[in-house]
Amino acid sequence: MDKSLDKQALIQEIEKLIESDPLAHTSTFEMMDFLEIDDLISIHKGLLKSKENRSKENDVWFDSLCKKD
Repeated sequence: MDKSLDKQALIQEIEKLIESDPLAHTSTFEMMDFLEIDDLISIHKGLLKSKENRSKENDVWFDSLCKKD
């Protein structure tokens, strides 16, 4: 398996996650090609966790909204 293809696919997924994360720094885009695969995996995991947390916060907000009369 070609690691450069894996790296590029991971970078593309990270870019999508960054675009959806209001707290993410967009300067990461410029530097991702220079990072090692382990660093990219770490960034990816962090962004996934952030997305999961935002989803849970949205669920709580939506539940409270629906309970209002």
